Amino acid sequence: VDCEGPGDPAEPPADAEDPDCGAFHSEQEESAPIQRVAGLPAHALDRVWTQPAASTSWVDFAGAVGAAATHEGIDYLHVDPSQPTVDVRAAAAGTVAYVRTGCPESSRFGHNDALRECGSGWGNHVIVDHGGGLFTRYAHLAADDVDVVVGDAVQAGQRLAGMGNSGRSEDRHMHLEVGSATEPFDPCAPARSFDVVHDPAPLGVAPTSP
Repeated sequence: VDCEGPGDPAEPPADAEDPDCGAFHSEQEESAPIQRVAGLPAHALDRVWTQPAASTSWVDFAGAVGAAATHEGIDYLHVDPSQPTVDVRAAAAGTVAYVRTGCPESSRFGHNDALRECGSGWGNHVIVDHGGGLFTRYAHLAADDVDVVVGDAVQAGQRLAGMGNSGRSEDRHMHLEVGSATEPFDPCAPARSFDVVHDPAPLGVAPTSP
């Protein structure tokens, strides 16, 4: 069932057959707190990780432990229009915990002018639960190309969506966050921050060449 928003996120739609949402589908523009940085949990290194997207360039994570992140993840930019679709893949095995859809793109390339704070600026995005309170977020996805719903089990390297330009985005890219959270994500609610974010680079998911 797709939940329609905005509205009270605690209440499922009146016509919902099931109170659990496969995706929160909304053009709502909301906000979420900037995420603070914490050291990477040791158990994160026990998983098998893979790069989640091809890129023509990238922007690294930035932030000091204990402070608000200045860039909360890694941006994988792919601005070559000769490749119309760029796959976004799970960086590690897990279960889909949250899916946000409904955020438009003014165009696939260049500055997005359409509802930039949709999905709290992340635009269309997917969150995968890797167990032990560890999650990944895949943001700025294409408006019409998300393959998964909440509850899906995914393997490392499995396609989740197409790279897009939704939300607070300056060109086609995918923003990857690795974070921790103690409370489960409500699949019927607007976008939410992690409790803390971690530098993903030690996991080997950062690009090393364009």
